[in-house]
Parts: sequence; structure tokens; C-alpha cells
Amino acid sequence: RGVAARRKAKEAAVGAVARALFYPTLLYNVVRSKVQAKFRWWDEVDQFILLGAVPFRRDVPRLQKLRVYGVITLNEPFETLVPSSMYQSRGIDHLVIPTRDYMFAPSLVDINQAVDFIHRNTSLGRITYIHCKAGRGRSTTVVLCYLVVKEFSNKSADHPAVASYPAAASPSGSAVLLTEADLEDSDLTQGIIKDANLSSHRHPIKTNDEDGVMFVV
Repeated sequence: RGVAARRKAKEAAVGAVARALFYPTLLYNVVRSKVQAKFRWWDEVDQFILLGAVPFRRDVPRLQKLRVYGVITLNEPFETLVPSSMYQSRGIDHLVIPTRDYMFAPSLVDINQAVDFIHRNTSLGRITYIHCKAGRGRSTTVVLCYLVVKEFSNKSADHPAVASYPAAASPSGSAVLLTEADLEDSDLTQGIIKDANLSSHRHPIKTNDEDGVMFVV
């Protein structure tokens, strides 16, 4: 009970901070995008994935012109600026996965749901926009996981043995752990990072000789 109570109190405290900082940090990001050429509201990861910050209502027509047919929102309700109905009115599917900002990542179940959503769109030749507030934490976690799954799918076709080592969630639920067997070819990880072209959105990769590689938000 004590551990659960402390965790609940921590979540409540982080939630209060996230709510208080949302508009100030959003304004900061808007100003930064105007004055820094390298800070873009979204970036193209590959031909079917856009990764970025929370869209405004005025961005929806722009996303439609970019042939975006799916949007994944990893924000809590108070962070969401565009209702699902507005996306749907323009033929854009909207997947909402409420995830608390700061110190929290999507659960493994949510990540699987997001990866499936991206894969369905990709298989139809459709672009998906994945975003959180700033496009650097929650959304990047999902995109990196999708790229890992994509690369392993390709690699498994040539090396079936690799497919027998599944990815696992960390006990805390705040990271996705890939075992050393998953990434036995170190060039794979480097290739994912290179192909993703996330220079402005990259998060650190912690390595552990015993446990493997962990993507952390």
C-alpha cells in the first residue's frame, strides 16, 4: 500500500506540474520555431512518418495536403488542441493514447497499439503524424519502437533465429528494453538512428553490458 500510495502521489504531483507548465512551454516552443531555423514543428522520419509537436487547428489542412491519413496523439486531454471530429471530417484517422508528460512513457500495450496503427497506414501507402507536446519524448518513444519493429521484421526474413528473442517492457513501465540478443548486430541500432534522421528530436540511448539497450524518455 505504501508503494502504491507514493506512486499515486508522484503521478498526481507530476500531473499538476505538467498542467501548470503546458501553456508556458507551448509558447516557448512556438517562439523557438519562429526564431530558430533548426527547430521545426515536425520532421519527416521516412516517407510514411512525420514526428512532431502538438498540432493546432490551423495545421489540420496542412497535414491533409501532406497526405497524412492518420494522427497519433500522445497527449493528455488538457494538452490536446484538435478534437478527433476535426481530423475525421477531413478523412484522417485519429488514435488517442493519453500519456502523462515528464517521467512517463506509453505502456507496452499502448506502444503495440500505436505500432499497429502506423503499420496499417504504411501498408496502404499512407502517412502517419505522431506527436506529443514537443515531439521529443512520448512520440519519439513510439517512433523508435516502430522503427525497431520494422527493422527486425526485415532482419528476421534473412535471420529467422533473431525473431525468437522478443522485446520486453521494463518493470517500471517507463522504458522499452531490447535484449542483447535482439540487437546482436550493433549496426542495426546505428542504422535505425541514422535512418530516423532525428537530430533535433533524439533522446539518449543507455547501454548496459548485461541487459542490452534501453530507449528512455
